[in-house]
This record gives sequence, structure tokens and C-alpha cells, in this order.
Amino acid sequence: MIYEKEYFPQFRESDHTGLIGANGYFEYFQDAVTAYMHALGKGNDTLPETYGICWVFTKYRLHIERRADYDSPLKLASWVENPRPSVRFHQAFTVSQSGDLLAKGRMESCLCDLKAGKICTPEAISYPTDTDERTPLDLPAFQRFPRTIDGMERCYTHTVRYTDLDKSGHMNNQKYIPLFLNAFDLDFHAGKQITDFEIHYLRQCFEKERISIWRARREEDFLLAGVKEDGTLAVQASITFREEDGGHA
Repeated sequence: MIYEKEYFPQFRESDHTGLIGANGYFEYFQDAVTAYMHALGKGNDTLPETYGICWVFTKYRLHIERRADYDSPLKLASWVENPRPSVRFHQAFTVSQSGDLLAKGRMESCLCDLKAGKICTPEAISYPTDTDERTPLDLPAFQRFPRTIDGMERCYTHTVRYTDLDKSGHMNNQKYIPLFLNAFDLDFHAGKQITDFEIHYLRQCFEKERISIWRARREEDFLLAGVKEDGTLAVQASITFREEDGGHA
């Protein structure tokens, strides 16, 4: 099954250029993969109440070809790549406009028993076995990040507030995206485009917790981390930029 949805981009989703950039694409990403499960009747809109189980999104990888404009609608698509996943689902995402691919991504997720705090199998929610598309996305596998902030510089600290929270009472995955985008100021972002953004969620963050944001430049990209006050790594990411003239940032 491939889920498809037509969507008209909105100016509120734009970045400093006035076009749709990484933050907007991540919003579309989560909307598409979430809508896929809702269409199956197996989304977080009903699972917690029906089974006491919810989807936990653990990793995202997004590749951006170019920013979207407002001239025509976007087509969002999503499907499950791996046939009959046992525990970890890999769900693909694409966004195109007038037949041109603008961005693509992969999300890793799993099912979690809310009371026991344990990972569940698809059988626990009677997940249908005949819906997986079995079409792999042309995108590199997820990276393995070093579990340390050694050699990184501290950028700033964010306190988790009410508007950061989602239905589960912890910080919404989407709220971490601007935290890492804000590790770079406007002067740095100017004249550049994000081509790749990968994020791994390691620990949940809750209201009033303070998260310090760290970054380090690597050969081809930037490594970023969000760290709790007790030193626990909560989230890690990498961002790759290119100059608008086609060079590497």
C-alpha cells in the first residue's frame, strides 16, 4: 500500500528564504507517515486507547533536492519498505511537485507498551500483513553516531515547555528539529541549503527539563547533540549543507 496525499504548501512552513526548507519538509514527513498508519486504523489516534500501545519514532533521515515554492500543490507519499517487519518498521516518504522529486526520507519506528514500557510486535495490534509495499527507497542506511559529546561546542540551552509536548506527555519529535536548526545563526544559513538531515531519538524529554545543544564540524557535515542536565544524551543528529552555488558549505 502506498499512501498519497495532495497538499498546498503554506507560507508559515517557509524558512528564511520564503520557500519550504528542512523544517517544513519534516512537518510533511511526519504528517505523511502518521497518516499512513491512520489510514490503516493503526495510528496513535486510536492505539493507546484500544491496545495501550503507541508508535515510537526512533530515527528520521531526510534528503532534500531543493526547496518547494507555492506555484502548485505537493504530492506526499509514504509506504512501509521492509516486508512484514518483526519489531522495527522502516517507512519511506517522498514529496514531489509537478512530477519533480523535491525530498525523500526514511523513518524508523517501533511499537511500545505504554504500561510495561516494552517493545511490542505488530501482532500485538493485529497489524495487517498484506499492506507492505516492499519497495525500498533509494537512500543510504541510517548512520551510527558516536555516543559522546567529546570535542563538541555548546551552543545554547532550551527548557522544555508546554507547547513542546505531544499526546504522550513528552517532547514532540518535531520540536527537536528547530533546536538543531537554531544551532546555526542566520549569517551561517544565508546562501546555503540543507541537503541531508538525520536525527536519532535516544531518550524522552519532559516539561521543565533543560536540554543543552552541542555541535561539531566534521569533514562533510555537522554532528549535533541534545544533552540533559544529568549528562544523558537525549537526541543526536547530523546536518549537511551546500552552498546555493553548488559548492560544499
